[in-house]
Amino acid sequence: SGQATSKFDRTEHSTEPLPHRTLAMTTHPTVETFCLHVELLDSDPPIWRQVCLQSDASLEALHRVLSAAMGWSGESNYVIKGQGQSLKSGEERTLATLLSEPGDSLIYTYAPAQGWLHKVTLESVTLESIDAAQASLPHCTAGEYQCPPEFCQGVWDYVDLLDRLSESDDPEEVDSLWQKVGYDFDPEYFDLATANRRLQDLPS
Repeated sequence: SGQATSKFDRTEHSTEPLPHRTLAMTTHPTVETFCLHVELLDSDPPIWRQVCLQSDASLEALHRVLSAAMGWSGESNYVIKGQGQSLKSGEERTLATLLSEPGDSLIYTYAPAQGWLHKVTLESVTLESIDAAQASLPHCTAGEYQCPPEFCQGVWDYVDLLDRLSESDDPEEVDSLWQKVGYDFDPEYFDLATANRRLQDLPS
């Protein structure tokens, strides 16, 4: 008598492709998602964020995402330096033309007159369906420490401000400084939920 065959033998042992699997993969267009580590240079301890966005973001969109994730107003000018080029607002380039492999980095300067320099490093590249990416990105996943007040003239002026807030012997000076930064200002606190609300409020 012949050996009994199982109805599962073909799917377990056949090397023929399964068309329905191929179709399932190709019916959902995908887009590259970049996860970036953003650190304010010379800040100690480091003020940083981790933020994810589509790799085809324009430089203007990148500026809006980075400033919102950090906590800047986004109203100042910016310069982006990458691959030996210095790019200003209005340049028709995308993020993927400046970063491609994990470990690649660029320098994002917010408000060049004040000199807020950020090192932006590509941490990972993933593929997501376009629908999922548009629904969830941009998104901030982590970070530490409050963004400096925008009126400060760079990192060192911010350090001086923190010193004066904590060490000044002049109560009137301290009170006027707290009025300026806001009485709820806490340099050691980063509010992830608020950062993501800022990102959600960005124009698409």
